[in-house]
Amino acid sequence: MPTLKDTGSLAPLYLAVFVAVLGFSLIAPFFPRYVMDMGASYTMLGFIVSIYGAVQLLTQIPIGRLSDQMGRKKILLLGLATFCFLPLFYIYAKNANSLLLIRALGGLGAAAVWPIAMALIIDQADAKNRGAAMGRYNAAFFFALALGPLIGGMLYDFLGLKAPFYLWALLGAASFFVVYFRVKDPEKIRVKMGLLPSRGKETLIAPGYRLTFLACSSVVLWAGVVGGFNFTMLPGFAASLGFNATDVGIIYLVYGGSTALFNIYFGRQADRGTRKRLIFTGCLVGAVSFAFLSLADALITVTFLFAGLGMGLGMASPAAAALIADTTSKARRGEVYGIFNTARMSGVVIGPLIAGLTADLHGVDGCIYVFTLLAIAITLVTLFVRESNITNYE
Repeated sequence: MPTLKDTGSLAPLYLAVFVAVLGFSLIAPFFPRYVMDMGASYTMLGFIVSIYGAVQLLTQIPIGRLSDQMGRKKILLLGLATFCFLPLFYIYAKNANSLLLIRALGGLGAAAVWPIAMALIIDQADAKNRGAAMGRYNAAFFFALALGPLIGGMLYDFLGLKAPFYLWALLGAASFFVVYFRVKDPEKIRVKMGLLPSRGKETLIAPGYRLTFLACSSVVLWAGVVGGFNFTMLPGFAASLGFNATDVGIIYLVYGGSTALFNIYFGRQADRGTRKRLIFTGCLVGAVSFAFLSLADALITVTFLFAGLGMGLGMASPAAAALIADTTSKARRGEVYGIFNTARMSGVVIGPLIAGLTADLHGVDGCIYVFTLLAIAITLVTLFVRESNITNYE
């Protein structure tokens, strides 16, 4: 089986993830304004943002199971294909209600991308290097998330609304072709339907690790909640401080860049037996950073706190993903990471809804207060993580 050192097998997949995320993150700095210019309230904005995650939440577990049977590449390509044409639908949307359908289709496509990409990487990474492998995956994701909003904000400020959507479609096509020509399914999952072990005979989670699984899933739920807040509230929060779309792009650049760099570093640390400590500390750093956000009133202060959020996610996420791989069934990995990403998308769903409702009722500061309480609760849940020496649970 290929190891992490075999970069020829994993680099195209990291590149595809980078390009795909770069595309959809282009619209982050102006999307709330784009929606509210159609007459939507904060609450309606929350529903439009969260339906993407809701559809992904409902579909990625069955899609993950399907990839265990049919092969991952076919499913991944179908998901990436949606990134090629959906951006164009946004340009011609007539009202806020039509965005609900567009976002729902986007969520269905995303369900066929992120858990499948994670499963492909874990399939090919050596067991001793899973933390580093997932750190690099997250780094590709967040480096793109760092650059995309900055590029999109500048395009919006200087070329208008349509330019970021057109570039998104082109980048979607690029990621599709990278996967089509450069990524292969691992031999071990190229099997006929019906030959995989039945789910009734294969235990999904190793005995004694259910609470660990739930705690690790709460980490990615927090990542989803932060993403939901950023996409829904960050532009409005920035505008209240006098920032423009390019400034929002800079905040995303710092947040995404910090998350990516710390994913690489702490992904390696996670392979040295410090996973539980990294998970708890990372969540704690994120909670503290969020708690001080309501006190920030300058661009440099806001970017510093978002760098802290990124550091926290960079510490906790690869350790949680690697621990999940250690303590769950190898034969059902597509399903496992479907569940794992379902936790993340639960955060993506509830994050915008909580943000929209609390912002309408209590303003942006009240919204930040509620999110701080969520961060503290999730940090306490990670105390239930159990360290593991398992590397090949069957």
